[in-house]
Amino acid sequence: MRFALLVALSHLRSRQSESGVSVITLIAIAGVTVGVTAMIMVLAVMEGFELDLRDKILGSNAHLVVLNYTGNFSDYTSAVEAIEGVEGITAAAPFVYSEAMIRSSHGSTGVVLKGIDPLRSGGVTDVVDNIKLGADGPLTTVEEREAVLATLSDPPRGMFQDADDLDTLPGILLGNELSDQLWVGVGDRVHIINPVGGGVGPLGMPTPDVKPFRVAGVFESGMYEYDTKWTYITIPDAQTFLKLGEVVNGIEARVDDIDGVDPIALEVEEALEYPFNVRHWKNLNRNLFAALKLEKIVMGIILSLITVVAGMNIVGTLILMVLTRTREISIFRAMGCSAGQIRTIFMAEGLLVGLVGTLLGTVLGLLGCAGLRRYEFPLDTDVYYLDTLPVVVEPLTVLVVMGTAVAISFFCTLYPTTVAARVNPVEGLRYE
Repeated sequence: MRFALLVALSHLRSRQSESGVSVITLIAIAGVTVGVTAMIMVLAVMEGFELDLRDKILGSNAHLVVLNYTGNFSDYTSAVEAIEGVEGITAAAPFVYSEAMIRSSHGSTGVVLKGIDPLRSGGVTDVVDNIKLGADGPLTTVEEREAVLATLSDPPRGMFQDADDLDTLPGILLGNELSDQLWVGVGDRVHIINPVGGGVGPLGMPTPDVKPFRVAGVFESGMYEYDTKWTYITIPDAQTFLKLGEVVNGIEARVDDIDGVDPIALEVEEALEYPFNVRHWKNLNRNLFAALKLEKIVMGIILSLITVVAGMNIVGTLILMVLTRTREISIFRAMGCSAGQIRTIFMAEGLLVGLVGTLLGTVLGLLGCAGLRRYEFPLDTDVYYLDTLPVVVEPLTVLVVMGTAVAISFFCTLYPTTVAARVNPVEGLRYE
């Protein structure tokens, strides 16, 4: 093997009589380098988008959702305690969930109305961290955000509240996009409408139920769908408005290891038993993350074609070397080298080209990712839900890219090395 490597290195050294071969070799190395660099940088950006999207989804939604086969249930306090007793669960909170209409003096739209426990929900979702505006304006500390949630059922006077509006109303949290659509601010009055909550009217038609709320705060999750549709009120206010009594729709929980959520979900099911069932974020968002994963795989395959093209240059380089070194191959064979050793020599040459290109491409790709992270490439927030390009380098992805490039380089050496191994030493030395 050492003999084959030494001969391969001597072939790759530039000599004046073989400058054309050297140029082709450099082109092959450059092709592999460009392919590996592009794959690492593009996949890092796609990984960044996927992880950022996952974090935003899991920030507004719980890792685990516990529901009851019979529908709404009342004995949720003991269920919450049982869930929090499972190893791996960091927090749990009941919730009430319904769709409704919201109306202000400037417009109306459909929303998701979610009743939360102000004391518990902050540990399950990022609702506290996402609150940006309170009664006194922008919030800068965690304590200020927690105070908004703690006073949600009876919010203090807001900065946009009319001077003659002295009514005591329950509070509601709106997304920043929704508040812009309705042209309301903290302290303004909005009305929540349940289209069928008022029972049946004299003509046998359902009548709506309307209840006023006061905007207690504005949150920003970073997801347009959530910031335009989600609203938060307290569980008692939701139960009163929806006429649910003392029941809730379900319990949500947060785990300490989101990737290991499957066994934790099974333990929660065993702790609660029938009629409770547990769904986790992988179940609830299976199609979305499967699509993102497939997109990443397909993009990697497409980008690997750059490396395949570079591999064709390796094929051409090795075939040219075989043709220009027929006499040398014949001498080696006459001195006792086997066909396998000849094959190993040219295979080592191709692998060296692939390895050098892969290493250079990996270094350039990682430097490019570091540069994108450092300078924070800006994005149009009207198109994307992010203001800068997210870049996340996964070591496993880098290793897969490197392994793919080396594997392509190896397969591209098979045909030229077979041609070299079949050189007849008699034919090569006949005219010498």
